[in-house]
Amino acid sequence: MTTHASHPAVAHAYSQPLRALHWLTVFAIIVTYGVTYLEAFFERGTAGRDLIWSTHISVGLTILGFVALRLVLRVVGPVPPPSAALSRPAHLASTAVHVLLYVLLVATPLVGIYLAFLRGNEVAFFGLFTIPSPVGVDRTAAGQVKEVHELLANGLVVLALLHAAAALVHHHVLKDDVLRRMLPGR
Repeated sequence: MTTHASHPAVAHAYSQPLRALHWLTVFAIIVTYGVTYLEAFFERGTAGRDLIWSTHISVGLTILGFVALRLVLRVVGPVPPPSAALSRPAHLASTAVHVLLYVLLVATPLVGIYLAFLRGNEVAFFGLFTIPSPVGVDRTAAGQVKEVHELLANGLVVLALLHAAAALVHHHVLKDDVLRRMLPGR
């Protein structure tokens, strides 16, 4: 296993796989969230609307897979220590935001899967496999779970935007290494 001491260049940047998964997750969130706004252009039961929701679900499952891989890589691989530029309160805030982001990145797709099941739908992953619903149809519960899913998704997007804004402040105002540690190609 690589250690910080044996590879000083790694000590300040995240590994290439972690950086790639970070940016792939960002892209997947944009796609998953963005396609929901296309729903208004298609009537229920049309192929276009079905494509929107199958894409939303498949990319949501992809996010869940990316997060699982990220968590494994954080456990088994080298992760840089906190940036020296961060004060103790800033480090605690950063840790809290990261934990909450991971919680939302897991909870949002899981609640979305449960929502699909409550609607009586199986969950398909890009047509490669499907997961049949293990629960019965419950439209009342589905309505409530939909609200929870939307609240989680909106919270995730807001928190991700705050996370990005903080990284940009670190880069452009504080001029430290916080953002550079996650940029590709470093």
